[in-house]
Amino acid sequence: MSIKYTIIITAEKKEKYILETIKSCLEQSLLKKLRIIVVYSKLINEKEIKSKFIKFKNLLFLKCPLKKSLPIHDQLYKIEMASKHLKNEWVLLLDGDDLFTKKKLENLQKLNLDKEIVYLHDHAIIKGTSLFNSKNQKKYKKLSLYKILFNDWPEKINTSSILLSSKKLKNFYKMNNPYKWKCLAIDVQLILYFHYKKKFIFLNKVLTIKRENINNLDKRFSNYFKKIFWIRRLEQHNITKELSGKNNFFDRLISIFLLKIFI
Repeated sequence: MSIKYTIIITAEKKEKYILETIKSCLEQSLLKKLRIIVVYSKLINEKEIKSKFIKFKNLLFLKCPLKKSLPIHDQLYKIEMASKHLKNEWVLLLDGDDLFTKKKLENLQKLNLDKEIVYLHDHAIIKGTSLFNSKNQKKYKKLSLYKILFNDWPEKINTSSILLSSKKLKNFYKMNNPYKWKCLAIDVQLILYFHYKKKFIFLNKVLTIKRENINNLDKRFSNYFKKIFWIRRLEQHNITKELSGKNNFFDRLISIFLLKIFI
């Protein structure tokens, strides 16, 4: 049976959770149509982890050198290396500490999906042993006035909730230089890129469980009172202008002003 879905798991420094993450993929009902690529530079207890999955033929452990100095760039690089093993299937991205819901592929299979579209679905959040719904989209962000004054960026961006065709993923790397952005991870870049190309749809379905911990890449960008927050926000404005030609003067001015305060 031909492969219909490939899950790319980035496992760097995720040893504590990687077994649980892989098992959440292997519990999918469409296992015969599924391939899993675990990409990493170093895994503590690598042999032990691999030994637990010997019988699964469609599970590939792909070891890549640590070539990028920034964690965000390393994630981009590892997914790019994994993409070289893709043919013509759907691709699901998954951080090595997150989980797929048990019927994720089954639910996706029921939808009339278009390979010209990039999909982002909703997610739940796990903190320790507690499970929560993701933060509801704030009502004011739906107002046109907010979009005029600030931005029209999609909400709830999460790497582990992205679904796209292998062709779209390869074209993203081919047509861009994603490594020029120091603070924009692959989830933000992918969604903004296809959002402004009118090739993006949000699915209001919870199909992923995102684990919040101190090692999350986006954790360092969540504090309004940190300089790095405003550096990333300014990069989001710059990539928006590059992709769409839009230049939201008001929001951009706020970002530049606050960034200067922190310098």
